Formats: sequence, C-alpha cells, structure tokens
Amino acid sequence: MGTQPIQALPTSYYSNLLTSQYRNTTQFNSWLSTVLNITNDITNCLQTITANFDLDEAVGNQLDVLGLIVGVSRTVNFQPSDSVSPVLDDSTYRILIKATIANNQWNGLISSLYPLWNSLFPGGSIVIIDNQNMTADIILAGTFTSIIQDLITNGLIIPRPETVQYNFIFGSLPFFGFDFDGVYIAGWDIGKWA
Repeated sequence: MGTQPIQALPTSYYSNLLTSQYRNTTQFNSWLSTVLNITNDITNCLQTITANFDLDEAVGNQLDVLGLIVGVSRTVNFQPSDSVSPVLDDSTYRILIKATIANNQWNGLISSLYPLWNSLFPGGSIVIIDNQNMTADIILAGTFTSIIQDLITNGLIIPRPETVQYNFIFGSLPFFGFDFDGVYIAGWDIGKWA
C-alpha cells in the first residue's frame, strides 16, 4: 500500500493559469507568489514528516516521539544484565516499538506469533510448546544481545496471554532430542544442547 508523496507545483504553473486581465498586474502576482511560497513550504514540511517518522528510518528524537505515540519508553524499568544501560540504543528501541505495536494487535493465537517473530528477528527461530497447564515453553534460536534477551525474558517482546507463564530457552537450532529428526529437533552429531 504505497502512497504518492505530495509534491508542490512551481509558482510558474499557477502564474500561467492567470487570465490576461491579471497576468501583468504587479501587486497581484506578488501576492500570489507569496501565498504559493508559503504553501510550498508547508508541502515540503509534510514530505519530511513522512520520511523522518518512518519507523524503519527514524533515529534519536524521532524514535522517542514514535515510542511516546505507541506507549513505550526508551528507558526500561529494570536493570539489564551485564551492566548494560537501561536506556536503549536506537536499533534495540526500534525492535521494542515494533514488538509493542504487534503486541497491541495480537489476536491471541500461537500461530500468529511466528510471523511476528520473523519480522522482528529475521533469521532467528522460535518454537512454542503449549504445556496445556497455563505454561508455555518458548525456545528461541538466533543471535541476541544481552539486552534483547532481557527484554524477551521481561515480557516486552513476545505477546503473552494473561496468567500464562512463559519459560524461555535460548539456544541454537536444532535442539538435541530422540525419536525425531527435523528443523527444530535432531539426534546425535546434529542436535545442540539447549
């Protein structure tokens, strides 16, 4: 769904639309030029707003504004591990904003968590095992910074139904297991310990 950017037409375009009665009047042309310059400035400003507040391109204060709109702060309310600052850098904050948006739109189905995960962490893997006792095992594979792991374990990345406890397991796929050989679980010499 692409929208065409608003483009300001040059002042000469409108000047050429004037009837012969007004074409050579100095005051009217001066007034028209002033008004058109103002509207062109507004149009140019509108173009920069769209570009500057694109979630994938925004940085610094622009991301802070987007986070404010979404309802998530750049500063997390816990002390991250490994003495990492609780103030998130732009790339981590961008992931948190996207995860918050997805959480607000989540339909509650396990199957919808997979595309969400792939959009946040391309190349990473997630396996969700519903234990049917109000707990779920979330097995994650990929390369995660310590702050991303902290965000995940503190419930800020993966949407969670109320009263369901998630048990997070970080590792590399496929995990070691018996009697199964696939993308997620494999046997000797292939499977990795979780």
